[in-house]
Order: sequence, then C-alpha cells, then structure tokens
Amino acid sequence: MKSVSAKKMSWVILALALLILAGTWTILRLRLTAQPFKRTEMIMGTTVEITVIPANEEAVREAFAAIRKVDQLMSIYKPDSEVSFLNQRGENQLSPETIQVIRQAIKYSEMTEGAFDITCRPLMDLWKKAKKEQKIPSPEEIKRADELVDYRKIILKGSLVKLPTPGMKIDLGGIAKGYAVDRAIQVLKTKGVRRALVNAGGDLYVLGTPGWGKKWTVGVQDPRNLEEILTTIEASDCGIATSGDYRKYFILEGRRFSHIVDPRTGQTVEEVPMSVTIIAPDATTADALATGVFVLGPGEGISLIESLPGVEGLIISEVGENEQMNSSSGWEKFLEIRR
Repeated sequence: MKSVSAKKMSWVILALALLILAGTWTILRLRLTAQPFKRTEMIMGTTVEITVIPANEEAVREAFAAIRKVDQLMSIYKPDSEVSFLNQRGENQLSPETIQVIRQAIKYSEMTEGAFDITCRPLMDLWKKAKKEQKIPSPEEIKRADELVDYRKIILKGSLVKLPTPGMKIDLGGIAKGYAVDRAIQVLKTKGVRRALVNAGGDLYVLGTPGWGKKWTVGVQDPRNLEEILTTIEASDCGIATSGDYRKYFILEGRRFSHIVDPRTGQTVEEVPMSVTIIAPDATTADALATGVFVLGPGEGISLIESLPGVEGLIISEVGENEQMNSSSGWEKFLEIRR
C-alpha cells in the first residue's frame, strides 16, 4: 500500500511540475510574442514613428503607405499634390480624402470662430518672408494678405473646390498630420493590430494599452526647456496633439514671433500661450483644436474645450518670468499615477 501511495504521489508531483513548467513556458512565449515592433520614417516634414505590439511588419508597412498617401495628396511642398494644384489654379477636382479634410477643417473654423483657418497661407507666406528678410511686415502688407483669408469663401461642389479670390491659398498643415495618424490607425486595425502608437511629430494616437493594466505614457515638454518634461499623462484609444511656439519661431526687434498666425488679425501669436496640448477622440480633432486653441489663448481656449464632449486640454502660458498652466476640468484624470 505504501509503495502504491508513494508512486501516486510521485505522479502527482511530476504532473504539478509539468504544469508549472508549461505555465512558465506559456508566460515566456507570451512575453516574447508581445515584444513591440517600432519603425521610424521622415514623412510630412517630420519624424513619424509607429509602434505595434506584438510585431506586425506588414501592418506597419501599410500604415506608413497610408501616411505617405496623405502627404502626396495634401502637402503644399509637393508641386504635384492636389492642394498645390488648387493653390496654383484657384480650383481643382480633389480626392474624397482631401475633400473630407477640407470639410473637417471648415467645421473647426466655425467651432473656433475663425481662429483655425486653412486659408491663412498668404499670411504665413508674409511672415515667412519677414523672417527671411528680418523685417516686420507693415500694417498695409498685413491687411492685403489678411483680405485673402476667409474659410467661408471656399466653394465646395462635389469633388470640385474653388478659391474665388485671386491669391487665395489653403494650407492643411494644421490638420493633415492628425488625419494621417488616424488613417494609419485605421489600417493597423484592419490588419488586426489592437495595441499601437502612431506619432507624427507630436500629433499622435494611442491604441489599446502597451501592457497588462497599463496605459500609454505621454510626456508634455516644458516649452522653454525642451530637455525637461513638465508633466506626463496616461491615455489609451485617443488622439493627442501639441501646438507650441518653441520649435518654429524667430526673434525680431526684441519680439518673439511664432509660426502660428492668428487669421483674424494677421499677426503671429506672441508669448501667450507657449503651448497647447489637446486630448480628443481622434488625432484629427486634437490636431486642429491644438492650433485653434493656441490662437484663442487661455481664456477662450479653455471655454471652448469645456464645451466639447470627449475633449480635454492643457494650456501653458508665460506670465512674467513664470509658467502658468491652465487645464480643463477633466485633464486630471489623465495625469500619470506614480506607482
């Protein structure tokens, strides 16, 4: 009897050992197969990074192709793009993708009461010239350029878009990157990817989570000390975008001029705010609102954010020698919890 019991016990111990070994192997295999795959390319004039978990090179390749297509259609720096032809001729038949982005841009123009306006290219060209020549434009020059800026003048008839005033131009730079990120996420989803991060120079979307019970961590840079992270947030399944005056700017006659122009006044946005970070249901919305809120400033900007469901924001401004942070009421729920 004792020998039989001992034999049974041996089999039980062996079975338990095999179960433990199998479990250990399963965990190890899951960890190995869940390793992230990351690829970086230069597209749309910025660094685009796609990370997927687990690795899926084909999905990443097709996601980058989707971003390149958006760039080819909408870039003003490609002379053969649809938008370049539109600006040159004053009218053009556009693809459904470009029409969609223009319609969305008009929606955000209405939402921000003109603080976001894709027809502001003449003003941007004027201030670009000012930077090159180191000369502030005269009030007359600003007035002439500003007369060409008005999103309400864009004529949409099916796939035909017209810019009725000679010299009118559009620039989708304040919304196209966000749209490209959303298109890449759509492609990844169709390929079965459920955990990913697509980042196009600060316009990004976080899909799913990078690990069990953990959200993606995103840092918000200090706009006056780019080596420092001012705050970090945790997010999943949303778009995040930041607009600021700290990467593209120039100083002239003791004044700091950002690359973002207020379409309503013709002037660049100076000092307040320094940066705006928006969290939204998609990257297109986050991208457009980051620019629009930057132009509106802290007061009007926070009011707009509070009126929009699913949208939160952080506005960093310079007050004297200090930085002031204004955030929407729901921003705190995204703040990283230190573990």
